[in-house]
Amino acid sequence: MTILIGNNGAGSPSPGLRGLRNVVSEAEPPVLSSTEAITHTFSLVNQVGDAAVAYFYGRLFAENPELRPMFPAAMDAQRDRLFRALTRIVHSLSKPEDMEPYLNQLGLDHRKYGVLAEHYPAVGRALLATLRRFSGDAWTPGAEAAWAGAYERATLLMTAAADKSAEHSPPCWSAEVVGHELRSSTLAVLTLRPEEPFPYLAGQYVSIQSAHWHRVWRPFSVANAPRADGLLTFHVRAVPGGWVSSALVHHTRVGDRLNLGPPQGGMTLAAGSSRGMFCVAGGSGLAPLKALIEQAIADSGPDRRRRIRLIVGARRESELYDLPDLWRLESYYPWLRVSTAVSGDPEFTGVKGMLPDIVARQLPPKDDDVYISGPSPMVTKCLQALRTTGRGNWRIHADPMDPPNELTVSGVEDSIGHECASL
Repeated sequence: MTILIGNNGAGSPSPGLRGLRNVVSEAEPPVLSSTEAITHTFSLVNQVGDAAVAYFYGRLFAENPELRPMFPAAMDAQRDRLFRALTRIVHSLSKPEDMEPYLNQLGLDHRKYGVLAEHYPAVGRALLATLRRFSGDAWTPGAEAAWAGAYERATLLMTAAADKSAEHSPPCWSAEVVGHELRSSTLAVLTLRPEEPFPYLAGQYVSIQSAHWHRVWRPFSVANAPRADGLLTFHVRAVPGGWVSSALVHHTRVGDRLNLGPPQGGMTLAAGSSRGMFCVAGGSGLAPLKALIEQAIADSGPDRRRRIRLIVGARRESELYDLPDLWRLESYYPWLRVSTAVSGDPEFTGVKGMLPDIVARQLPPKDDDVYISGPSPMVTKCLQALRTTGRGNWRIHADPMDPPNELTVSGVEDSIGHECASL
């Protein structure tokens, strides 16, 4: 422990003591709290990036070769997910109210990979070995104890959530493709029928595994509210280099079977809210917003009809792929108003411009619930447009999408950016 000798009110220290103070303070690092030690050592490991992740998985598989078949053959995306998960956990250390729900969901999601409680100690040993190797002098007994304690607490939360889920839900659901409609050369609308009841909330997303890629899962938003027939609809855009999205759009047919992970995501309707809804969708970010709108319509009654405004944006008019169904909803529910905007098609005769600019010109009513979904830059700029006005009492729900490269990011492909991370 660092010993600092300073002025305690009894006079100035002698020159000799002042020199000793300087020597000691320079020779010994300050004592860090558990949170500070974890944050500091993780920042050091994060600087070496791929080297640390490669060492972690190399160590894990060398000591536990039976675990290797649980992971996909190509580990590029898996490496990225590890650091995304650790970063999320480390940044949430001071906010347990944020970390606990995340770890609970992570524990549920791990079930579809076949992760069991007995696998966690092996992962913990490999993690501590990696941190020790790349933290240098910052890896002290205190830092090791802090990481060990944090990992144990995280493991308890994850395994408890998994055990509770196992009482009533399978690790994953098998579903049959009962509809596959190409809306463009790169976008398909898939309709699935799960073999077992699949409980979820409008606005949530689901990880999908195609038979074309073993143990590779990618998350997509459900594009419809829960239905009596149990069918699920997904808007899937094939992105460049996208293994799962390309398989679903170009190589999946009616009658094929897919696996579904548990539902995730918190962009759902506020319970009992009668506020108006102002929805902004970029590209296939329309999917979760359409589900929310369907749910709001289903919840309506003679004394509770929510006013809904939906603005759908695309680069070209041909990319407005779901307009017939949106017009159908609008004709059925007169309190819904659908409008479109195109940013890169000079021949388009309707509203032209970027969605953030349109939002800035057409602000939602001051008490609306605001839902924004689409590419990250669009979502960020829409939020800035709303916040810089200094007006409104909006409750804003935003789902930004990571760049569409499913090999290196864990967000939804061209839809929403929820994390689907696995240690």
